[in-house]
Amino acid sequence: MMAWASEKEANHRTKQANQLGLSRLITRHREGESDLRTWMQDRLQEIADQDRDRLVLWLPVGFACGSGATCSVRADDPALAWVVSTFLALGLWFLCVVIAQKSNRISVSKGLFGLGLVALFAAACLGGGAAGLLRAEAAKAPRVSEVKTPVTVTGFVEQIDRTQRGAWRAKLLVDSLSQTRRDATPHYVRIALAQDEPPKPGQKVRCQAILRPPPGPVVPGAYDHARRAWFQGLGGVGYALQPCAVIESDASVAHSIQFTLALWRAQAARSIVEATRSDGGGFLAAVTTGDRAWLSDADVQALQASGLSHVISVSGLHVGLLGGLIFLVVWKLVAFFPVLALRLDARKIAAVFALIFTGAYCVFTGAEAPAVRAFIMSAIAFGAILLNRKAISMRGLAIAAICVLVALPESAIDPGFQMSFLATAALVAMWELWERQREGSPEIGVVRRVAIWVGGAAATSVVAGLATAPISAATFGRVSVWSLPANLLAAPILDFWVAPMSALAASLAPFGLDDWAWQAAAAGLSITLKIARWIAELPGANADIAWTHATAPVTLILAILWLTLWRSWLRLLAVLAILAGLMIWALGPKPVAWIGPEGRAILATPHDAPPSLCRTSGGRFDATRLLDKAGVPPEEAARLLPEGEHRLKRTCWLGQGDWEARYVYAGRGRGVLGISFNGTSYAFGRGDIPGGALLMRDGWRLYFYPAPPRRGPWAKPIGDANMVDQGAEPLLLNHEE
Repeated sequence: MMAWASEKEANHRTKQANQLGLSRLITRHREGESDLRTWMQDRLQEIADQDRDRLVLWLPVGFACGSGATCSVRADDPALAWVVSTFLALGLWFLCVVIAQKSNRISVSKGLFGLGLVALFAAACLGGGAAGLLRAEAAKAPRVSEVKTPVTVTGFVEQIDRTQRGAWRAKLLVDSLSQTRRDATPHYVRIALAQDEPPKPGQKVRCQAILRPPPGPVVPGAYDHARRAWFQGLGGVGYALQPCAVIESDASVAHSIQFTLALWRAQAARSIVEATRSDGGGFLAAVTTGDRAWLSDADVQALQASGLSHVISVSGLHVGLLGGLIFLVVWKLVAFFPVLALRLDARKIAAVFALIFTGAYCVFTGAEAPAVRAFIMSAIAFGAILLNRKAISMRGLAIAAICVLVALPESAIDPGFQMSFLATAALVAMWELWERQREGSPEIGVVRRVAIWVGGAAATSVVAGLATAPISAATFGRVSVWSLPANLLAAPILDFWVAPMSALAASLAPFGLDDWAWQAAAAGLSITLKIARWIAELPGANADIAWTHATAPVTLILAILWLTLWRSWLRLLAVLAILAGLMIWALGPKPVAWIGPEGRAILATPHDAPPSLCRTSGGRFDATRLLDKAGVPPEEAARLLPEGEHRLKRTCWLGQGDWEARYVYAGRGRGVLGISFNGTSYAFGRGDIPGGALLMRDGWRLYFYPAPPRRGPWAKPIGDANMVDQGAEPLLLNHEE
């Protein structure tokens, strides 16, 4: 009896040690086994005990890898092969599980179990790839050709926003397009408007416009706008030659609902701006409605430089604050009524209301991927309250990721999706670590609560910033050095000032008593903008990061996932991958010249001299994208590419030291690029570099890195079969000798 009691007490202590996260288990000496083997077995047992339930978290990662591959480098593969391979992998997994359960040998069962896990992960990767290919096929739609003659486009306004220059831009659901067959008419086009007052969503308009296919990447590794446009059904982009005329017409029932929501969103944003009349009004409209049309480009630049740009996008911050406020208010209101509070669970009633309002808010703001992810996470959290389960968990994030990826597989290669989920995964991992540390701790006082809140806000900013830094640096070529103090200063304003006043204003809006509340919320965001501008002007606020191949950021992303998804000491191996990724990034060759598609523009960025630019008469757009991709400051970009300046020279030189590039204009908007290095010359003409190239310097060596062949239906050339050939010559601008 005493022996049984001692064993029970030892088991209880061992269980407590596991719960407290102790890394060493007390084991008995096993005869005939070395100490090293015993130690290794104990460590492996620790991994099995702590990470067994974390294996399922890697299935969304595998699904994302597969869908990302088929939405980029494997986009020309047949979908049927991926579907069949998925079912074969699932069959292998099922077979391994069945045989392992019937086997009497432990070693055989373990081996089959491991093989089954590999097969299940392979099935997730293959399933993601199949989903990406099927989604690309389902999104198939006609695109406009390269013919540059003006066309008449008629369609319904679906969305209104602004270009980088501040002009109004409209996304149109196309009804008809002149010079185009009905079966070759694109579903959507986006055009920059030539009018001061834009049409309203849902109105039918007729515009004279210049259209072209959505552009591809400007240099190797740059963002592929054509791929994103393909999945959005966007078949052309361009600009209107004159103000669009509004036509009286009615849309279908399905589109009417969509247009009505867009109209409500646009009207809400406009009413907020008109009610506030301050620099925080456009910011408030973007934060509350998701409509960024009223936010100036200067404010966007300041928010990006200070590390506060995440506030603009409707995501976890907005959905979480709204859901938390509604949950708290309804919970306390129910407590005021004893009849309800004694018979019903006030927390569950509050969870239902919060779930309904957050879902409606997600739909109202346009249901973008970050908002959908945040809603799914909040739905899981509130559902856990209804089912008396744990609200915040990594499995909830995994479910949210799978839901988004199944519906939109192309999100796997979208920087916004990647940053959103990486930041959330890092924060959930930090929350789990904090929960394990504080389990069983005594109650804390007010002073310590405040200190914990300040420390938590700082830790949240640091963790989220570090988790998203590789994507931000690779996509935008810069990182926010002072994001921590900016978020520490802005978080209290957003949490305790802007969010409550915005919720109060939305509640008073039906009664027409909301103006003062919107003004109060806008005042808080005006202070936030001042903080952002002050931070953006600090030395090194927007540090430029050198271009790198995709290997370095992918390595860092996988390392961050490894660090956050595991719970045992196995996560520490991520440090090696992080160091490897940073070394690849730091030691890789750096671009000294950026060459646009077909050589229409070339930008030299020497390390110790101002940048220089050469372009053809039709290369202004490519030159603009090169300046943006290379991270050239706005004042330098204005010097290199003056507004309204179209006078060109037939020859242009640029270079540094022992290399030189000579650009010769050959007429019809084309140019010939000649590069000389150490006495050897190379010439590139039309068709030689269709996807652009990079000229990179690595010590004494000079690399010419052309873009690899693009894959996918969005990269296939479009012939003139879609358009009626009228024998028109391409539109060229004047040039001088």
